[in-house]
Amino acid sequence: MKNFKSSLLLIACISWITFPVIATYADNNQDERSQITTPIKSKRQLAREVLVELGIGRQYDLYFWNSVDIAVGNPSRSKFNVWLQKTLARVAGWKYVESQYVSRLEANFSELELQELLELSKRPLMKKLLRSEIQAYEETGEKRAKLLYQAWDDYNSGKIVIPSNLMK
Repeated sequence: MKNFKSSLLLIACISWITFPVIATYADNNQDERSQITTPIKSKRQLAREVLVELGIGRQYDLYFWNSVDIAVGNPSRSKFNVWLQKTLARVAGWKYVESQYVSRLEANFSELELQELLELSKRPLMKKLLRSEIQAYEETGEKRAKLLYQAWDDYNSGKIVIPSNLMK
């Protein structure tokens, strides 16, 4: 019993001495953790993320089909047409204008607005809308190609007259 009391007293003394040290260590680490914050994204980073999330770059490159449709006049997606569209995207595509788009968003939106746009662009319903828009663009490709080529042909044959005030 005497050993038990001595052991109990020893444990109590060790606990009494070490508990404040452990508590102080835990408090100090808590303070360090609260000082470490997630880095705040710059306005430029937010603007770029919004554009990426919305798929603006993909859309930009996809819209080179309009140029192909006017240039070729063949509404089918032949191997040549596909090659030409990809070539235009490669030599004049998104990577060449992305920084201008980012700068425009930076100029027109506050950080808070960019954060809201980013959150909105990540929502499933918004993603569904964007996919639907791209799908509709692709599905109307043949009709659009015919219309654009016809407009270009009409212009070249004089059926579309340039207003005289534009030629001065």
